Amino acid sequence: MSIDIPWARTELAQFLKLTELYRQPDPPGVVSISSHLSNRGKQSEIVASAQVVEQILDRVLPRWRTKVPADHNKSVNRWYQHREAAQRADAALQRDAEVRDRLGDDAPQLSAAPMHPWV
Repeated sequence: MSIDIPWARTELAQFLKLTELYRQPDPPGVVSISSHLSNRGKQSEIVASAQVVEQILDRVLPRWRTKVPADHNKSVNRWYQHREAAQRADAALQRDAEVRDRLGDDAPQLSAAPMHPWV
């Protein structure tokens, strides 16, 4: 992959941190019984991060919008599909060399562009 892997992984990690779900603590003296979860980051921060993350996902997992299930986006959280895709992309970036080596796809790649037309 011709991608800056450390940078991409940092961007994905930041997005995952912003979109992490947690239960907000109750105000002092108030006890609420709610299953509502919120994202750690502000919506504006998440949207800004998503702009970059979507481009990383498009490069690393080109079909993420159709291959990663989106059915929990409405029932769990708006960013559910993005989170799962980011987790998958991070694993792909982290283990790409190992997977290519283990599956035998680590052969040199040649471009036909500089070769003679007869080739």
